[in-house]
Amino acid sequence: MQNLWACEMRQFLINNDIAFRNLEEQARDACIRFRSQEMPPGSIPKYADIGFEISENPSAAKLFVDKEIQYNGSSHEIKSWFQTGVIQFPDFNALRSWFLGTLLHAFNGELAAGQDLGVQPVLKETTTDITDMAVVHEGIRDIHRPLYLDEAVLFERLNQRILGQVDALKGLSAVMARHLARRQPSRPAVIFAVGPSGVGKTRTAEMMSQVLREFYDENNSYQFLRLDMTEYQEAHRVSQLIGAPQGYIGHGDGSQLLDALRSNPRTIVLFDEIEKAHPAILRVLMNAMDAGRLSTASRTANGPEIDCRHAVFMFTSNIDANSILDELESRKAFGKRAIEDEVCRRRLHAAGIAPEIVGRIGRFLVFRPLSPEIRAEIVALAIAEVGEEYGLKIKYVEPSVIVDLMHKARSSNFGVRPERYLIDDLLGATFAEAASCDTSKPVTVVGPPYNCLFVSD
Repeated sequence: MQNLWACEMRQFLINNDIAFRNLEEQARDACIRFRSQEMPPGSIPKYADIGFEISENPSAAKLFVDKEIQYNGSSHEIKSWFQTGVIQFPDFNALRSWFLGTLLHAFNGELAAGQDLGVQPVLKETTTDITDMAVVHEGIRDIHRPLYLDEAVLFERLNQRILGQVDALKGLSAVMARHLARRQPSRPAVIFAVGPSGVGKTRTAEMMSQVLREFYDENNSYQFLRLDMTEYQEAHRVSQLIGAPQGYIGHGDGSQLLDALRSNPRTIVLFDEIEKAHPAILRVLMNAMDAGRLSTASRTANGPEIDCRHAVFMFTSNIDANSILDELESRKAFGKRAIEDEVCRRRLHAAGIAPEIVGRIGRFLVFRPLSPEIRAEIVALAIAEVGEEYGLKIKYVEPSVIVDLMHKARSSNFGVRPERYLIDDLLGATFAEAASCDTSKPVTVVGPPYNCLFVSD
């Protein structure tokens, strides 16, 4: 058996679709084991290992358990399962139904039925009589509970928001899916995004947190924090990250990084343009990347360290990006992780990125220059986004608007940012005027000269 997860069996009893889907994928043509799972009331011992095996040809699903568990409950199916050590089902759906029927009843029904399990009841009714405990359990999930999500789903959602960076997004999705599934990670996920300016590195980190919020409630999802390293070029700026020590100016004022991690250990922290950070800033991050704990300058309510094992540290840089891209192009190695890793480590180290950072990167993401066609798509989406900032719903943009904006931006050396600035410069007044008239109707953007025409829904 493969020891895959130390996961809670109760996630299946509350009919968690994500957990069942992940189980079905991982156990297909394999046997996986969950260690030390809670058994139904009346079981001795109370915890045992269980295993799953699913085959497609012939169709079958097996549920294993440690043999010879003593059982004082009333379910004959549970007793038989414990005696033989295995139950076979015709398919995975039948196994799922057994979990949500027989096993769920064994957990919730024994005490309600008044069976003597060695503990004298002191209440006339149980929690299952007065509330829906499955909903309660879902609502109080521990912050450290794994968040299972398939990397293909992550990639699909990201690829809808970030255009022209398929290889980088696939790499990020793989890293995040594994990091989300870890119950006890030993360190944060550490990622380095390299590529020209304005091709989506910063936006990718921000969109990842947005995608995760679509799947999980705010108590379990990731927040986003961007730290511009151009603001951390002096040693004394360390206090902005970890706070000032007692007796120093600024003590007790809080800090950007600590405050974010303290409020939500699941934070995607973007260290933008990391090559510009002072070495003292990098030294502060060493322990966090190695041990998953960030040492603070002053003692907090929970001690002198902040747990950041569930966080994601993402560094960006455009230093020597052209050389990296040229070498990968010549070796036809885009998307080949081993070669991308070797090229990025070697060239970034030679370009002056601190070896303390390079040596601790778990995954490099290479962002490529954008083609004119991709840039045109991004400009179209950006027009709609800027319009939304003014309260407008952009229904259609005439192609001539996009062509004119791209000609005005001209150079592709600066990525997409100039187009975003131009959109607000050239269309902002038009959007403001339209918004002052009516924000309830969608508009078509025409031009040049630029104008917004109201259209019926």
